[in-house]
Amino acid sequence: MIGNKLHLTSNPLLRDITPSSLILTTLAFALLIVLSYVVLTELYRSKLRIPNIPGPTGLPIVGNLYQLNPDPAETLHQWTKQYGGVYQILLGTMPVVVFGSMQAARDVFIGQGSSLLDKPKLYTFHSVLSSVASSIGTTSWSESTKRRRKTAASAMNRPAVASYLPFIHDLTRDLIKDLSQKGQGGAVAFDPRHSISRTITDLTLTVNYGARLPDDDALLEEIIDVEDGLSRIKTPLGSAQDFIPVLRLLPFNKKTQTAREINRRRLIFLNRFSDEMEARVKAGEDKACIQGNCLKDPDVKLDKIDLLGISMSMVSGGLDTMVNTLAWSIGTFALRPDIQDRAYQSICDVYGSKSWGPIEDENSVPYITALVKECLRTFCVLRLSLPRATWKDVQYGDIFIPKGTTVFLNAWGCNRDEDVFGPDAEVFRPERYLEDPELPHAAYGFGTRMCAGFQLANRQLHVLILRLLWSFKIEPSEDPGESDWQMRPLEDVTEPWHLAAIPPSFKVRFTPRDSDALEAMVAS
Repeated sequence: MIGNKLHLTSNPLLRDITPSSLILTTLAFALLIVLSYVVLTELYRSKLRIPNIPGPTGLPIVGNLYQLNPDPAETLHQWTKQYGGVYQILLGTMPVVVFGSMQAARDVFIGQGSSLLDKPKLYTFHSVLSSVASSIGTTSWSESTKRRRKTAASAMNRPAVASYLPFIHDLTRDLIKDLSQKGQGGAVAFDPRHSISRTITDLTLTVNYGARLPDDDALLEEIIDVEDGLSRIKTPLGSAQDFIPVLRLLPFNKKTQTAREINRRRLIFLNRFSDEMEARVKAGEDKACIQGNCLKDPDVKLDKIDLLGISMSMVSGGLDTMVNTLAWSIGTFALRPDIQDRAYQSICDVYGSKSWGPIEDENSVPYITALVKECLRTFCVLRLSLPRATWKDVQYGDIFIPKGTTVFLNAWGCNRDEDVFGPDAEVFRPERYLEDPELPHAAYGFGTRMCAGFQLANRQLHVLILRLLWSFKIEPSEDPGESDWQMRPLEDVTEPWHLAAIPPSFKVRFTPRDSDALEAMVAS
C-alpha cells in the first residue's frame, strides 16, 4: 500500500491534483452533463412540435407546463383568444393539441369522432396507479375497451335509466329527509356536502352492484378519500413526471408511492363489493344492476378486469362530477333567491304546491331543465375533459394532427365561448336555455368517448334540483363568520389543478317551504 501511494504521488500527471481541484472538475463535468441533457432535450422537443399549429413559446425542459399557473383551464381559455380555437402546447416532451372553441370542438370531436377514440398513456396513472385495471374513460382503445364501453352505455341509456327510477326516488327522498333533519327546519346552518356525497355514492353503488351503501361512515370516508386522491393523479396535468421522464428516476418518489397506495386501497373496497355481488347472484338474491346483468347474460363477454374497469368508472364518475356540481349549485341558489323563487313557481305551475311530481317526467318543467343545463355549463366541474389521443390522422382545415397525438378538450373554455353564449357567457343565467333549448354545453365532453353516463347524470340532477327547490328555501348562514363566501366558478374554486373543480366551503339553511306538504312527500 505504501509503495502504491508513493507511485501515485510521484506520477507527474497527478502531482498537481488537489481536493479542491478535484471537486471543481467533478462539478464542471456534472454541469456539462446537465447542459448536454438540456440541449439534446430541446433538439428533441423541437422535432416533436407539430408543424403549422400555433401556440405559446415554452420554457426549456418543462415547455408550457408551469406557465399554466394558477388555473390551467382558464390559462388555456385565454390562450384560445390569442392563438385560436385549435392550438398546441408542449408539456415537457409531449406535444398537446388543445381545442378551446365550441365550434372547433364539435366539428372534430363529433364530426371526426372515430379519429379520437384513443387515450394517451400517462406514466403515473396508467403504469403505477392502474396497474391492474383502469376506468373506461382513461383506457386506451382496444376490443376490451370497446366491450366495456358498449356494456356501460347500454346500462345507462334512456330505457335503462328509467329502470333505475325507483332507486333515484328512494335516494333523493332520503336526502331531502336528511337535510331537513340536520337543518332542524331551517334553524341550523350546515355544509350539505357530506349528505350529497353519501347520496351520490349510494346511488352509483346501487346502480352498479344492486345494493345500497352499507351504513358505515368509516367506509364512506374511505371511498371519498381514495377517490379524491385518485382525482389528484388522474387529472391531465397531475404529475410532472408524466411529461419529464427523468423525474421518474428520483429516489423516494412520493408521487409514485402515493399512486401505489391509492391503488391498493381502492382495490380493497371494489373487490369487496364485487364479491358481495357475486354471492347475491349465486344465491338468487340480486336486484337488477350493471354488474349482475353482466354476470348473468351469456352474451356479455366481459372478464373480471373488464367488470372492475366499469366499477371504477361508476364510483369515480359520481364523486368527481355529481357531488361538486350539486355543491356549486346549492351554494349559488342560496345567493340567488330570485332563481329559487322562479324555479319553485315553475314547479308549482306544473304539479301544484303540494307535490313535487312524478319522477318519470324528465322535461315537464322547462325552467328546471334549463337550470340543470346552466349549472352544468357554468360550473363545468370537469374543466379539462379526460385527454384523448388521435386514433388516426385528423385534418381540420389547414391543421393536420398526426395519429398518436394527445388532445385536450378545454370544456371550461368551450362553455365560455362568447361566439356561442354571447357577451354574458360568464353570467349564471338559466334563461339562455329557454331562449334556445338547442344551445350546447361541453360538461360531458363530445363524441364517441364522451361521458357514457350522461343520461343517468342528467336524470339525477333534474330530480335532485327539482325536489330540493320545491322542498326548501335555501339561505346562507346568518352566523358570524359563516356568511362571507361567494360562488364564482373562476375566482372561488379551491384547487384549480384538481381533476374536478371544488367549490369553497359554505353553510346554508334548508327552510321547508311547506312543512306539512314536505312531510307528506317524504313519507310517500
